[in-house]
Amino acid sequence: MNFRRLLTMLWLLAALSVITGCWDRKELNEIGIVLAMAVDLEPGIGYKVSCQIVVPSEVASNSDKSTTTSVTLVKATAPTIHEALYKMTLSSPRLSYMSHIRLLVFSEELARKGIAEVLEALIRDPGFRPDYFLTIARGSSAEEVLTILTPLESIPANSLYYSLRNSVDVWAPTIEAYADTTVEKMVASGIEAVMTGVEIHGDRDAGGSKKNLASIRPKASLQFTGMAVLKKDRLVGWMDEAESKGYNYIEGNVRNTIGHLDCPYGEGEVTLLLLRSDSDVKPRLVGGEPEFDVKLRVVQTIYGDSCKSALNTEYAIRQLEQKANERLAHIMKDSVDAAKTRLKADIFGFGRAFYRKYPTEWKKIGMHWNEKFAEVKINYFVESQIRRIGSLDNTITKQMKEEMPE
Repeated sequence: MNFRRLLTMLWLLAALSVITGCWDRKELNEIGIVLAMAVDLEPGIGYKVSCQIVVPSEVASNSDKSTTTSVTLVKATAPTIHEALYKMTLSSPRLSYMSHIRLLVFSEELARKGIAEVLEALIRDPGFRPDYFLTIARGSSAEEVLTILTPLESIPANSLYYSLRNSVDVWAPTIEAYADTTVEKMVASGIEAVMTGVEIHGDRDAGGSKKNLASIRPKASLQFTGMAVLKKDRLVGWMDEAESKGYNYIEGNVRNTIGHLDCPYGEGEVTLLLLRSDSDVKPRLVGGEPEFDVKLRVVQTIYGDSCKSALNTEYAIRQLEQKANERLAHIMKDSVDAAKTRLKADIFGFGRAFYRKYPTEWKKIGMHWNEKFAEVKINYFVESQIRRIGSLDNTITKQMKEEMPE
């Protein structure tokens, strides 16, 4: 028995001798947690990389009298992304910890030349998780976007992250473009990638100072706007708000949104809240040519009513549903037309859907799909349902008019 115990102990000691433990551990007081990163082109050098790093003492402090910000910006220039990240140690006492990054911002100049090299470097690095959002700075450098302080969130990266996430949930023109799914689209056939743009409004120089938070109207603010359209890894143009909505309707990305229609009987407007939607794209082969049917189904409820006539009749509801069908079909068609003619990029994945159903025919047209896409016929079918008309049978304005003495 003693011999067996001794043998077991020897085996355990032998096992412990080859266990390395946490060989790459880093203590919390040695790292700087990066929540956002910006990449710009640096002429003659390569890249300028900027990291928004949390200041732990400021985040943990409950004092309102602090004179410093909750984040700091560390930057470096180098021929490659990782050289720049490591070079940041020249000006930062902490190693950049990238596992908590929430947002990666590209400059428009870099995006037009190509972002594949940057994304490949980051995805190869095990220190990066590929679930961060990608955006493109419009009208400014990517670095400047990370210098703007935000009033409702002490950490600007969190403000951008939550703003984008919430706008995707309740407002249709934005999109959550994750790094991994964007790369999948960049290397796939029959589909192109998109991502949301971000702009600086106001005084950029004042936006990086705490004075930007001292007024009820900040001197500078950040706002997501427009949808960037890429061909492979290069930015080719932008979609406006309505076109971006059309893209999200076709892709089935719209969770909630709100809009208005003209009243069925004349003057006034009806506000409609979209409760849910789903879409389906079906490819067909007609006379040897590709053709697509886009089917959209939405469920809505009335949120506001300034119509002169009541909307509590079945005829009025059917009229509104017909108007909604026409409006949504028009929005989707405008978005597809912009992609066909102005941008010449199939961001909707029509080509990929066709390839999956007709792989043999795809071999004939796949190499020149973006050119072929401009000639493809697309049919739109919308089915709108208005389930509820709200808790009022009549508008408040109409009731007031009825009570007024003549």
